[in-house]
Amino acid sequence: MKTVSLVGAASYLPRRIVENSFFQNGDEEQTHVMFRGVKLRHHVEADESAQMMIVQAARKLAERLNINLAKDVDILMTNVTSPDQPFTGCGADVGKALGCRPDWVVDLHNGGCVSFIQMMAQAQALMTCHGARTALLCNVQNAAGRHFAHPETRKLKQARIPGDGCGVAYLVASNESPVKTIVQRNYCEYAGDMAAVRADGTAWWEPSTACAYVDFNETKLAAVMGRANRIVPEVIREACRRADLPTGEIDTLITNQPNRIFMRNWREALQVPRDRHVSTFERHGNLFGAALPLCLEEAIDSGQLKKDSHLVLGGFAHAGDFAAAAVIHWQAPAATSNGWMLPVRSADFGTVDR
Repeated sequence: MKTVSLVGAASYLPRRIVENSFFQNGDEEQTHVMFRGVKLRHHVEADESAQMMIVQAARKLAERLNINLAKDVDILMTNVTSPDQPFTGCGADVGKALGCRPDWVVDLHNGGCVSFIQMMAQAQALMTCHGARTALLCNVQNAAGRHFAHPETRKLKQARIPGDGCGVAYLVASNESPVKTIVQRNYCEYAGDMAAVRADGTAWWEPSTACAYVDFNETKLAAVMGRANRIVPEVIREACRRADLPTGEIDTLITNQPNRIFMRNWREALQVPRDRHVSTFERHGNLFGAALPLCLEEAIDSGQLKKDSHLVLGGFAHAGDFAAAAVIHWQAPAATSNGWMLPVRSADFGTVDR
C-alpha cells in the first residue's frame, strides 16, 4: 500500500451560535447522560449549504498549505449529514465552485461520525491502485440547524447535543506525515439501531409538517453506550498494535465527540491523559463526521499537536455499525506570519494522466 500523509486541516463554522436557552427540554441534570454537556453550538442557516461550507473551508486550507485547488486535487471526497439534494452528493458542485477537475469525485453516505477515517482509507487505495497523488477530504455536519432547530424537535432532550460545522483535510502521496495504519471494522448486526423517524409516522420522503428526530429509547441508549465503550478502545488498540505504538505513547488522541461520557470512558480505557485528548464538545457539540478534521485543525493551531508526535484518530458511527482508527506520525508544518504553511505545490506531486 502506498505511503500517504495527512498534512493539514481547516474548518468552517456557521455564523449562528445557539445557547441552551434555545431548547425547551428542562433541567440538564434530568436529561440522560448521552445528552448533556454542551454549552454552545453552531447552527446552519438557510444560505449555508454543504457546498458553501466545504468551499469556505477548502479555500482556507489552500491558503495555509500553498496549494492550487484547480490543479492539486486528484480525489475529492465528501460526507454530508444532511445532503443539499436528495439524489446526489455535493462533490461535483464543490469541484465546480473551486475550479477543480478531480479524477475521482466520491460522495460517501456511510461511515457517519468516523467517515473521515473511511475516506482516508479509500483515498489511500485510489492512490495505490490508480496513481492519484492528492485528495481533499470534506466532512459536513449540518443536521442541527436543518433538523434539530425545528420548533417541535428542539423540545426533545437529544436536540441540544448536535452542533454544525465543516472540516476538510488534505492527503498526499508522500512520507511527510505518514499514515502508519488504518483499521476499519463493520458491525452489520447493529445496522438500523439508529433511525430517523417522524412524530406522525410518515417516511422521510413523504410530504409532512411533522418534526423528525432520532429514535433513541432507553433500551437503545443503554445498548449503544455498552457497545461504544467496547468497540472504540478495541479498534484504537488494534491500530496502535499494527503501528507498533503502545497506547501509553499516544501523544494526541482525536475521537468523534458524541458526549462527555464516551470521551472520558475511551481515554480512561486507553490510559490517555485528558490533556492529550482533543475536544471541542462544550463549544461546538456533537459535530458528527466533521469532528475529526475540525479537532485536528484545533490541535494544530493550538500547538497541542507537536512535531514528531504520534496522532491517533478513532471512533464509531451511528449506533455502532462501524468503527475505525488511524495512527499518523505527525510532522509539524512550518510556522508563518499567516499561521502554518507547508511547501505543498502541484510540482511536488508529479503529473497524473487525465
